[in-house]
Amino acid sequence: MVKQMLRIGLALLMTMLVSGCWDRIEINERGFVIGVAIDEPHSEHAEKANRLEARNKPKEKQRYSVTYQVVIPQKLQGGGKERTSDTSFMNMTSEGDTMADIERQMTARTSRSPYFEHLKIIIISNKIAEKKENIGHVLDFFLRDQEIRRSTRVLVSDGEARRALEVVPSNEKLPVMYIHSVTQNSRRTARMLPETKLGDLHELILDRNGFALQRIIGGSNEVKVVGAAVFRGHTITMKGVLGSEETEGLNLLTGKVKNGILKAKLNGNMFVYEMARVKHRIHADVTDPQHIRFMIKIDTEGFVKESLAPLNMMDKQVIRQLEDKLSQEMKRMTRDAINKLQKQFKVDAIGLGSYLEKNHYPVWKDIAGHWDPNDEDNLFSRCTIDVQPHVQLRRAGTINRTFH
Repeated sequence: MVKQMLRIGLALLMTMLVSGCWDRIEINERGFVIGVAIDEPHSEHAEKANRLEARNKPKEKQRYSVTYQVVIPQKLQGGGKERTSDTSFMNMTSEGDTMADIERQMTARTSRSPYFEHLKIIIISNKIAEKKENIGHVLDFFLRDQEIRRSTRVLVSDGEARRALEVVPSNEKLPVMYIHSVTQNSRRTARMLPETKLGDLHELILDRNGFALQRIIGGSNEVKVVGAAVFRGHTITMKGVLGSEETEGLNLLTGKVKNGILKAKLNGNMFVYEMARVKHRIHADVTDPQHIRFMIKIDTEGFVKESLAPLNMMDKQVIRQLEDKLSQEMKRMTRDAINKLQKQFKVDAIGLGSYLEKNHYPVWKDIAGHWDPNDEDNLFSRCTIDVQPHVQLRRAGTINRTFH
């Protein structure tokens, strides 16, 4: 009798263990959101209706127009990347004053509730980013939601963010996957910032450090990820944009260059150098905390990628001339980036404040509140930054002489 009762109890226990998840949602009932674009409102009618409806309800001053890119799984069958006549995604746009409110509006418009676990990209328009603390407000929802991964990429658009989600790439079914692949090409070019993940951006915002984000420009059939959007950490406000060469200079200053090319001229003829290895070191003289002097050493090794000049790469004097020209070009690009950050933006996007905090904390403790909180009280804009580039040509490619 006892054994029989034990068997029944064990059977009941096994039934409970294999009963499945009580809150399970079938995969074909989910609306997989892979991209989000955040803009200013487009519809004056929606703005007017919002003012008239429930006048006493709590409202935010800023309203947003948010576009979700949702995957249509049935249209993705086939496995390849060739585009079919049917669209494999749909873009849905709603307006509201909070991200949570907009998500609920989306839920009321689609048979599949939004599901964010596969979110790849968040694009914020420059109009939103230029307003004080806006970027912090819009990201709060995405940071708190347990479905959203901290590896989601964050970019700033030049113009409307939703335009990037409307591109029709020829080699991908999903615009967001195309954009996601483009953002990873910073490994091949120094003129693109490394991608910024949502979790890393959260830490930068909490630390009140200046930072830069990838900048995206949307077209009809393609996007361009070029340049950098620079933010002041204390106000989380976009101060301006670095061009492609200035972005390359910033990457050299921060040591985030994985690969890239430099163009220079020798005797009036162009040649191209590819960086294969980059080393980056910072030293600071903090004798005068009100006027700190930084020395940034940048050592690169690489090879001649292309030459429009008559070069004999077996001649050591020619090698030295090329190295000198490339060092001068690196100094020019880094100086252009420094001038814009110090004189125009007055924002430390290089990370010199973080270096001082780690390596000279007693000094940093006294000056942290005056480093770059605003344009007037700004020690960063008064510090001296001396860049010392050193180029070493290891190879001439697969030929020693040009055809000229």
